[in-house]
Amino acid sequence: MIPQDFSDYFQGLDSVHRQLVVNDLILIMTSPIGDNNSILDSVNSTTLTSCPNCGGNDIRANGKYKEVQRYQCKSCNKYFRDTTGKLVFGLKKPALFPVYLYHMLMGLSIEKCAKQTGICIQTTFDWRHKVLSSFEQACPEGFQGIVESDDIFFLESGKGSRDLERSPRKRGSKATKRGISNEQIAVVVTCDRVNNKELRVATRGRISKKDLENVFEGKLENMETLCTDTHRSYTAFAKSKEIDHKKFNVSKGQRVKNKVYHVQNVNNTASRLRKWMRPFNGVATKYLQNYMNWFMVLESIKDNNKRLKAFANYAFAGQEAWELWKNGVNSVVL
Repeated sequence: MIPQDFSDYFQGLDSVHRQLVVNDLILIMTSPIGDNNSILDSVNSTTLTSCPNCGGNDIRANGKYKEVQRYQCKSCNKYFRDTTGKLVFGLKKPALFPVYLYHMLMGLSIEKCAKQTGICIQTTFDWRHKVLSSFEQACPEGFQGIVESDDIFFLESGKGSRDLERSPRKRGSKATKRGISNEQIAVVVTCDRVNNKELRVATRGRISKKDLENVFEGKLENMETLCTDTHRSYTAFAKSKEIDHKKFNVSKGQRVKNKVYHVQNVNNTASRLRKWMRPFNGVATKYLQNYMNWFMVLESIKDNNKRLKAFANYAFAGQEAWELWKNGVNSVVL
C-alpha cells in the first residue's frame, strides 16, 4: 500500500513517466550533500550540509568510499557519507531499491513487492518500514486557533510476534471483552483549521488526562479553543491548561455552536483513516504509529499539485530515516 492519493497519481502515469518519477526519487536519495538543484530545491541547504552526528556545518570532503563522497566533520571529527542516515544507507542490494520503489508506489503488497523485486519478504518489510520511519517529520510542531480532537480505537494486534501472552486470534476476530478495554489501542486524532493534523497512538483502553498531556505537549501555545466530545478526560485536560473548551454530544444532536465550533473535521478525518486502514487487514500494534504517520503524509499531500516533491520531502530528503528505523523510534510499546 502507498498513500492512496499519491498511488492514484503514480498509476495514472504511463510507464515511461513512472520510471522518470522513480529516477527522480533515487536522485534525491543519493544526491551529494549541499546539492540543491534537484526537485527538492525548497529543502533548506543548511540541513543538507550538516554533520548527522553533531549537526555542525564545518565539514570537509575526505575522498570517496565505494564511489560515494565521504566527509569529515571538523567539530566532532566524525566521518560520514552522502548517504549516511538516508533510506539507501546500509542497503545490501541498493541496485534493487529503484525496482522495489516502483512496485511500492504502484500500491503492491509486501509479498508482491518481494516477488516482483526479487528479494525476500523480510527485506521488503524492512525497506517499507525504513520509508515509514522517515514519515515521523509529518507531525506538526503545534496547533493554532480552533482545534478539534477525538479518540478512535484499533484492536490490539500482536501480528508477527512469537511471544504472545494470549491465544492467537484469527483474522477478522473481535475483542473478547465488550466496549472499550485494554484490548483496544487508543489513537488521538487532532486537527486545526489550517490543515495541521496529528494522529498519535496514546494508550490501551480509555485515554486519561495524562495521556492527553503527553499528546499535546509543546503544542498548545497558539491554541485558542478546543472542540471535543463530552469525554471527561478532555474536560479535565482543558480545565488544567485553562483552554476554552467546547463540548459536543452528537448523539443528542449537538453538532455546531455559534456557526463556527464543531468536530466535523476531526470526525471526517477519523472516518477516512478507518477506511484507509482496512486493506492492511490489521496492523501490528508495534508499528501502528508508523501507519498513522503514513496517513498524515497522505493528508498533507492530497491537495498538493506537486505531489512528487511533497512526497519526496517527507520520505527521502532527511538524514534521520535510517536512525529512526534502526532504533525503532516509532515502535509502540504500551
